[in-house]
Amino acid sequence: MSDLDPNLDPLPPRRTPPSNGGWYAAAGVAIVAILAVAYIATRSPQPTADQQAAATQAQVAGAQSTQAAQDASVAAQTAAQSAAQASAQTQQAAADQAALDHARAERQAAAAEQSAQDASASAPDRSQPPPAPPPQSSQP
Repeated sequence: MSDLDPNLDPLPPRRTPPSNGGWYAAAGVAIVAILAVAYIATRSPQPTADQQAAATQAQVAGAQSTQAAQDASVAAQTAAQSAAQASAQTQQAAADQAALDHARAERQAAAAEQSAQDASASAPDRSQPPPAPPPQSSQP
């Protein structure tokens, strides 16, 4: 049997204090999981080669459409300037023609006035009554 003295109080059974190691392990796993989710949510995704090619094509297309818009703007400005110059030239030509027509009309008016004065000078004066015919003598 045992060597225990029957006169001694028996020892209470030895209980080991509960271990918190399991709780610490669970907390560590939870913290790592939270950090992993935060990292996945906040990191910038690395684009694939197809995505990079599509982005490059989009940038090139954007640059080309911007260049096309600038070219169209320059062409529109050039057309507007050409139209303005043509309009100014047309207006100048019309003004020159009007000046020539006016000068021609003035010359014609001056010539007509001169002709009228010449005709008036050579015509008999009608403001006076015509002279009386000479008396006829009654001689046989």
